[in-house]
Amino acid sequence: MSVDEPASYDQAEKHTTAKSEAMRVSEARSSEHTARSSKRVGSFVQRSSVYAFLLVVLLSFVTRYWKIWDPAQVVFDEVHFGKFASYYLRRQYYFDVHPPLAKMLIALGGWLVGYDGHFLFEKIGMEYVSNGVPYIMLRSWVALFGFALPPLAYMIMAESGYSVVASLLVGLLVTFDNALVTQGRLILLDNIMIFFMLAAVYSYIKFFKLRYKAFSAQWWTWLLTTGTMLGCVVSCKLVGLFTISLVGFAVLYDLWRIIDIRRGTTMAQFAQHFMARAFALIAVPFTLYLAFFYVHFAVLTKTGPGDAYHTSQFQMQLIDNPMTKNSFEVHYGDQIVFRHRDTGAYLHSNSSRYPLHYEDKRVSSRGQQVTGAKKLSDNGFWMIKPIRDIPEFENFLTRRVAGEEIPDEELTKWNVHDTDLVQLEHVVTGTNLRTHDVASPMTPTNMEFTTVPLNDTAVFEDTVWQISIDGADKSNSTQLKTSSSFIRLISNKHGVAMYTHKKKLPEWGQGHQEINGNKKPTEKGNLWTITQIRGRKATAADQEEIKKKIIPMSFLSKYAELQGLMIKHNNALTSVHPFQSSPLSWPLLLRGISFWTNNKEHKQIYLLGNPVGWWLSDLALVAYGFLMVAIELFRRRNEQVVSSIVHRHMVRSTGFIALAWFIHYFPFFLMGRSLFLHHYLPASIFAYMMLGACFQVFFVAEYQRFTLRSWDGRARALVPSTAAVAVLGAIVAVQFIAFAYFSPLAYGTTSLTPAEVNARRWLPTYDLHFQK
Repeated sequence: MSVDEPASYDQAEKHTTAKSEAMRVSEARSSEHTARSSKRVGSFVQRSSVYAFLLVVLLSFVTRYWKIWDPAQVVFDEVHFGKFASYYLRRQYYFDVHPPLAKMLIALGGWLVGYDGHFLFEKIGMEYVSNGVPYIMLRSWVALFGFALPPLAYMIMAESGYSVVASLLVGLLVTFDNALVTQGRLILLDNIMIFFMLAAVYSYIKFFKLRYKAFSAQWWTWLLTTGTMLGCVVSCKLVGLFTISLVGFAVLYDLWRIIDIRRGTTMAQFAQHFMARAFALIAVPFTLYLAFFYVHFAVLTKTGPGDAYHTSQFQMQLIDNPMTKNSFEVHYGDQIVFRHRDTGAYLHSNSSRYPLHYEDKRVSSRGQQVTGAKKLSDNGFWMIKPIRDIPEFENFLTRRVAGEEIPDEELTKWNVHDTDLVQLEHVVTGTNLRTHDVASPMTPTNMEFTTVPLNDTAVFEDTVWQISIDGADKSNSTQLKTSSSFIRLISNKHGVAMYTHKKKLPEWGQGHQEINGNKKPTEKGNLWTITQIRGRKATAADQEEIKKKIIPMSFLSKYAELQGLMIKHNNALTSVHPFQSSPLSWPLLLRGISFWTNNKEHKQIYLLGNPVGWWLSDLALVAYGFLMVAIELFRRRNEQVVSSIVHRHMVRSTGFIALAWFIHYFPFFLMGRSLFLHHYLPASIFAYMMLGACFQVFFVAEYQRFTLRSWDGRARALVPSTAAVAVLGAIVAVQFIAFAYFSPLAYGTTSLTPAEVNARRWLPTYDLHFQK
């Protein structure tokens, strides 16, 4: 051993020690890095629900606002709802079968950007830019509601206890649905209504989750929010009653649980729960519904196109209504004009005769024609006379014709009243109006109207008519007035009422409407009004006097009248539309709706759901039904195929989704009115939720580990399995591909060749334009 050995040994030992220390430092750093990485991954997983929500928000915004300025023309029902918004801004009264909230919200958007309502959206294809309409702002305003639907769908799934991946799947399915995108970027009502529908469902779920904190501030907040959203959804469209029914069933289930004595609930406590729900979910929505109509009437104070639907008393409440300008008492000897309330046709006659034989070989009376003319002429004036020759009347009439001023006291003596029996003389031809037991030209079940010479006493009884004023107080002698009185002219002998309809007579009838005697005299279609008296025009003094005599109408009276009209006319929407469809075809997506076409550039907007998403949702609905039956059968044999937690979730949460789909879909089978694919859109969102719920059942085994407590809460785990990620990716991918493929039909921004159009006709029932 050399003398240097001890030194070398010490150096080696120091080197080894330094190396070991470096390794320990490296390992510590590696462990720290791993811990940090693990912490970052853990943090990402915990916040994954918020990230997924933000992704849905971003994609929803892009899909709804993409080229929202195109097309710069009126599209589909923008004809109606854009027009109604303009009427609000003009403060002109209009009539529609839907409640007012959604239309008032559209008008609010116009008001916020300074739009004055000058454009009336009269037909599809009208240009916006050349007419100075801020249509981009109007569409963008309405698109806010459509943009909110995918995030709301995500939030409902998350709050219902589904995983991040299942909630994300639903959010993306709704985002990439072509029909919801098309509806959500135009000036239409449905997405506004669906927004309040989903908001009501979300609020009720939040409320239900607070059932163990009853009567707390949070509990009351979400209960009242639910009631508010229900009031809003039904104030957009009456089908919002479906959402109220859904929440109603859920409340009944909740109350059935609460009243159970095993829960230790006293009847006093149950009464408190019942009254709280009755107040928030019945009184609050109904109060809001009334409030929106109150605003509706408060804004629409001027006369407008909706006047004619209402009673004369209602119409006279409106500023500048003709009834308040030109309402005079009718006197015997006046030459008056009759106008049909529903069709606007004037009672008309001339020297033309009915043909001897009609096309169906029936024989007529060959009498003088009495028809309904759209334009007023001298042939539309009729003198109203007493049924007996009265010398005093002849003297009165002679003096009036000579222009002599008649004292008011004497004029009053010759007022025409309700139930009076009168004759009507056609002024131009000098003949009396008659109906008799001869079939009318186009309606063989009704009686023909004609006229006879004044001296034909043999048929005198056929020329006697009773004045029946609609809504008249039979205990008093109601005076007949121009404009403000709706009347039925009823044959005293035959009991039929004068009636007309829109179908035109053949060429021999000069394109006029048929006038006949309706054997159901009380029908509303028999109502007429007297629009003017020849030679009588209102002076400023007359108009002031008329205004003083107007009887004010209470809000509740106006509300009740309008509700009746809305229900009546909604049920009367039975005329055939080229793009109507049956409810049975909606889930299968057998047909869409043509919204808009550009013939020059071969562009079109065709409302069509995403076929992939809709058909997969149909399978999910069927699968859930079979799965629940199978599970219950196994349970009957004491076989547990799913855990109790999964079973409870499938019954409560998924069952609620199934009920929501059912309630928003099946009532349409009971309706007799014309129906369209867009009526299925609310139900389609719940069908998408069912697809997400089935995904959770089949691909998320550990419910408790992956379930979310709230949409913005912490997730405990993110990826259930490789298979779950693969299936999620596959469904979203095919949904997006189908969305992109059909997007030219959803947006209308791309020209398609006939070959490209036909390639998108996945079903022969897709009646797309430009196929050739």
